[in-house]
Amino acid sequence: DQIDEPTKEARNQDLLRIVNESTRRAGERLVGHCVEVLCEGTSKTNPTRLMGRTRNNKIVVFEGNENLIGELAYVQVQQANGFSLYGVPVQK
Repeated sequence: DQIDEPTKEARNQDLLRIVNESTRRAGERLVGHCVEVLCEGTSKTNPTRLMGRTRNNKIVVFEGNENLIGELAYVQVQQANGFSLYGVPVQK
């Protein structure tokens, strides 16, 4: 049996809403926590910041020196926005 386009689109929107809400909650749980980040390079949206990923593949944007690229850094998460986390580097 075929599913009509409006039904498929409605189901897709429901699924996207659930995924986005789940991602938002997961990010908000990390606010205030220190996470280990592998620094991959400069941020695509703000070249004055660095971007890396946690062990769970979450994107983290933070201020730092380009010498951190390729290194592990600890970042205090201050904000969660969509699929990205934002924070400041800390000494561990």
